[in-house]
Amino acid sequence: MKTKKIIITVISIVFSLSLLSCNKTNETIETTPEQQSDQKDEKAASDAVTVAKEETTTQFIFADVFNQVDKAVKETNGDLNGGSKSNKSGYPNFSITPFDLTSWPKTVTIDFGSQNYLCEDGIQRRGKIIVETSDWYANEDCITTISFDNYFVNNYKVEGLKTITNNGRNNAGNINYTVEVEDAIITSPDGYQNYWSSTRNHEWTAGESTVLNPYDDEYDVTGYANGTNSEGTEYTITIVEKLNYLVGCEHTRSGIIDIDIEGLPTITVDFGDGDCDPDATVTVFGVAYPFVAGGIL
Repeated sequence: MKTKKIIITVISIVFSLSLLSCNKTNETIETTPEQQSDQKDEKAASDAVTVAKEETTTQFIFADVFNQVDKAVKETNGDLNGGSKSNKSGYPNFSITPFDLTSWPKTVTIDFGSQNYLCEDGIQRRGKIIVETSDWYANEDCITTISFDNYFVNNYKVEGLKTITNNGRNNAGNINYTVEVEDAIITSPDGYQNYWSSTRNHEWTAGESTVLNPYDDEYDVTGYANGTNSEGTEYTITIVEKLNYLVGCEHTRSGIIDIDIEGLPTITVDFGDGDCDPDATVTVFGVAYPFVAGGIL
């Protein structure tokens, strides 16, 4: 009797599914132009948020590279007595070649080791940043080139070439740098890749007088970038309100960028009003979506 009930139940399920299959085959679900437009807008908004997240992650990583190099070069400028230097707390190790005060260019290697190292700012790094500098970092016209040797930030692999040119002091009396990134590739822990290039100006607005404390150094950043995200979407970036960075803060503290993608209205990302947090908003089709900028912490 129990077996009969099971067989009847199975037949009923199969019969129901066959009816459902026939209905799907014979009926066409129509959507109105308004529904199609809404679906298109939702897809575009989703694409925009994806681009914004990947762009801000890449932007965060290369701002962090600037900070690591900035700290290392300033520290090693006064440390040319020996061949290498290690922080008391561990990594990174710094090495300088050649070891004298007069020979240029010099190569500074910032080595975080082959295993993830938890740094003072709570970020894990491994691998090497290779820095070649043509002169003392603070001197006008000094050119610093940066490359990477199996370098990772929170398991995101960093590739590309970064060049920093010291432009001297601007009209406000602040040292400023032209910072160019070429052929950058950021590979996520999942294997997704974002391709990125940029030309920007970094103005050193605070912290110059406190030589022994690099963490209070503050920069305002202007300029533009372009890239291709992990889904193959090409985009361009324009900084419309200067981005503010503090070396002791791992986030973009304030500023606004516009993201342009062919076929879409301009997307705007607002990083907030100066707090050291990852909170940001992306606005597309007039709708603001909150999201975590950077996204790798």
